[in-house]
Amino acid sequence: MNESVINIGIFVTYGLIGLAAALVILSAIYRLVVNFKKAKNGLIGLAVLLVVLLIGYLLSTNEVYDGIGPNVSQLIGGGITATMILIGLGLVAAVFTEIYKLIR
Repeated sequence: MNESVINIGIFVTYGLIGLAAALVILSAIYRLVVNFKKAKNGLIGLAVLLVVLLIGYLLSTNEVYDGIGPNVSQLIGGGITATMILIGLGLVAAVFTEIYKLIR
């Protein structure tokens, strides 16, 4: 098969993936604008997640390792810290839910 045909197929595929991603984003924005009251809880959850990620990033160090720069090191540390925070919050929520079911 001709190599130029394969290259054209790859570019068409990339274009269709980009178009699909753009339509998904535009559809989500449209639903957000049309039904803002229903989307409010999702936006609050997204804001809480972003705050946890920011806290994780700010708590991490930018120590330099072999082959990893300070910015990448801080991003990785922030992701690990945010993951630990979310795991802890999940465990606390599970315990409180079980205690609430026991009391009720």
